[in-house]
Amino acid sequence: MAKKAVRIKYDPFACNVLFQIAQSVDGPWQEPSEGAALLKFTNRPILLSNCIFGIVTIINEKYNSVTDGLEIQFSGPSDDFALLEQVIKKVDDQQNGVGPLSCRLIGTYHTADDALEIIRHDYAAIEHEFMPYLPGGDYYEHTSNLIGNQIVKFEDTISDAVPVCVVGNYSVGKSALINSLIGEEILPSQVNPSTAKNVKVVRSDTYSVAVYYPDGDGDLTLHRFGVDPASGLVARDSDEYGSEIAAKLNELIGFTHCNAGKREIEIARAVLDRLNQGRDAELSGEFLGKFGSNVILEMPFANSLLEKTDSRIVFFDTPGSDNAEINQREHKEALELLLGDQTNALPILVTSRDRASGDGTEAIMRMLDEHANNFSSPSCLIVISKCDRLAKAQLREPVSTLTKNWHGKSIVLFVTPVGALGVRKGEDADWLDESYGEFYEDWKRKQSGAHKVSLPEYNIYPCDRHVSMDELGVSRELYDTGIPSLEYEIQYYVEHYSKYKKCERGRKDLLDALGVAENELAKQERRCAEKKQEAERRKLETRNALLKELDGINISIDPDLASNIAAYFEDDLNSYCLELKDSLYGIYDSNNHEHSSNFDDVMNECIRHHCQINLIDKVYLETNGAKVKILASMAGFAEGYARTLQTYVEKNRSHFSEVGREQLRECLERNSALPEFTEVKSVLEGIQALFEKFALVGHAWRMITKKEDEAREKLVCAKAKAFEQRLRGYDDVFGKKKPGVFFTTVFAKPVDQYAQQLRTWADGYKQYIKDQLDTDSVILSNMEDEIASLDMKVNDLKTRLSKVEDVRIELTSLLDEVAVD
Repeated sequence: MAKKAVRIKYDPFACNVLFQIAQSVDGPWQEPSEGAALLKFTNRPILLSNCIFGIVTIINEKYNSVTDGLEIQFSGPSDDFALLEQVIKKVDDQQNGVGPLSCRLIGTYHTADDALEIIRHDYAAIEHEFMPYLPGGDYYEHTSNLIGNQIVKFEDTISDAVPVCVVGNYSVGKSALINSLIGEEILPSQVNPSTAKNVKVVRSDTYSVAVYYPDGDGDLTLHRFGVDPASGLVARDSDEYGSEIAAKLNELIGFTHCNAGKREIEIARAVLDRLNQGRDAELSGEFLGKFGSNVILEMPFANSLLEKTDSRIVFFDTPGSDNAEINQREHKEALELLLGDQTNALPILVTSRDRASGDGTEAIMRMLDEHANNFSSPSCLIVISKCDRLAKAQLREPVSTLTKNWHGKSIVLFVTPVGALGVRKGEDADWLDESYGEFYEDWKRKQSGAHKVSLPEYNIYPCDRHVSMDELGVSRELYDTGIPSLEYEIQYYVEHYSKYKKCERGRKDLLDALGVAENELAKQERRCAEKKQEAERRKLETRNALLKELDGINISIDPDLASNIAAYFEDDLNSYCLELKDSLYGIYDSNNHEHSSNFDDVMNECIRHHCQINLIDKVYLETNGAKVKILASMAGFAEGYARTLQTYVEKNRSHFSEVGREQLRECLERNSALPEFTEVKSVLEGIQALFEKFALVGHAWRMITKKEDEAREKLVCAKAKAFEQRLRGYDDVFGKKKPGVFFTTVFAKPVDQYAQQLRTWADGYKQYIKDQLDTDSVILSNMEDEIASLDMKVNDLKTRLSKVEDVRIELTSLLDEVAVD
């Protein structure tokens, strides 16, 4: 039968493993059937190195069923493939399968170093593009600061520091363990459990101490101190207040110039010892009680294997959490805050053999589970400390299933920290803690007798990974303490997994930052749309109010204008009427009155013509006549109307945009010129029927009877009286004054016609302003500045996001599998 095959795909960035099964190396491929033993490794984060032996064993037993054997096709990091090759050889040598086992690399991933380099390059592009949104930038304080906060998270994620969180219950030896890993007796073990500090120990080239102390406002402020054998603590960064704190601490640890020359380690340890006493100190308890719960100590790891690693190891030592004598709430909150702040930490759970299970340890395990995403590895190193007090039989006792299987196979290491520290100090060591010296002597006596133990023999490695004394390059005495094995495991996790976590978290931080920027963009776009909608509503309200006010503005024309002007020319009418009879005699005499059939019409036309020339035109057209006065008055009405509209515009200028103000200004300038009136003439209409028909009969009779003079006199008098009445006006049968044709012709009709032209001009003037108000860019909503600001933010974010779109695409696929040629 053909060789069978199993595919293993291991994503080191997600710590995720998947399997596929095939009856031949070319497929087709299927998922493992329900209930398959391999499925216990899927759907949860694992470290392949911790499980590879179990995985290969299951594959060999369950699927290696033909004589041609089975090929394991692997997608994953090259170092894990190298480990797979070793495990396959070991399992194959056991000959538990039908055929031979082999393996082949079919896919890989970017190395953590390559991925980090790309991510850092992408970060630089994002940082450059979003510089104004970072803390201190122009937009950071005035817009959502979520963008900047999310971006700067990246700095902590990919820093060269690798946090190692040492957690555990009270009095299980956490401080002693860190001391042994550092190679110096720096952390006091005997501390007041109610005031013990969270100590951050950072690998550095020099010694320094940093503490938090309240300033004048009561806010905790960080103060940094150098450690000088000649001067004790020395404040840095020109910190005057820090100098006072340093002087007080130097006094409390008994450092004076007289006893100068203490080693840096002694000075730093004495400071930690005092700070841990807090308010329970016999002297200056109030002063010590004000310090914050966190202390930062930088120092070399000169006597440790960890000094050889390229990474900057940072140990976090935390107070225990199960001391029944004190209230543990603050300790628990501090520990949760510490774990919640991590991005790629390695957790080390420290316990003793008799406390490896129980409520206290399980509570810490649950807390670590809650913050599993903040660790560089889904597994946790479990350290059984104080093993110098255990007999071999106790060491052989099986570790509880809960502990051993936590996180799908944990590494359990047995150690004797004080023994390791003593070996590193050498013979005749000067112990800063006398109890350490006593523990070391007891351990040394035990190791020189028949009950000597080598603790690495009891270590539990899920994948049978084991490092020898020769590989570690340490003495047998130090190797037997188990501490070098723990140092190796720390280095192993740091080098193999913390960088992958940096990549995964770093990429996530950057993509999340871009996601935050997109969310901010969407939020700003929604706000902008809402504001614009609200602005349109306000603009409509403003427009309607402005139009209502504008509609209430009308040109004012004096209704008594014609009467008032007519009063100026009353004398002209009187003068004309005084001479009217004489004028009519002349008209009578100049016409042939013998033809009675059309004599009256001819004479009436002559009278009308005479009146047009000698009264109407004279009054209407003379230099200071009625027409001039009418036009002057109309001009005044137009000027008044223009001023009213200008006042209206000026009063409401706050409602108009700059564009609107310019348009309205042009409108006012264009229309404020007086209207050009079309000529209105004053023409006296026909004046037929100036008297009753019987008057004409009388005239004809007298003419027949040869009473020509009487006929002349009677007719002229009758026409003069009737025409004067027509010119001046009369009272009708109801006693109401009827205007005469002089008033109507010279004043009323021209005034009415000029007024109509003026109203047409005014309506056009007003309509032009209305047309401007209907233009979108004219009326403000009192929100334009806000909308403009939002538009600017929207466009700014759109531009910035578009410029880093290539970065987003690269980041999205960066951690995907890469096929092997």
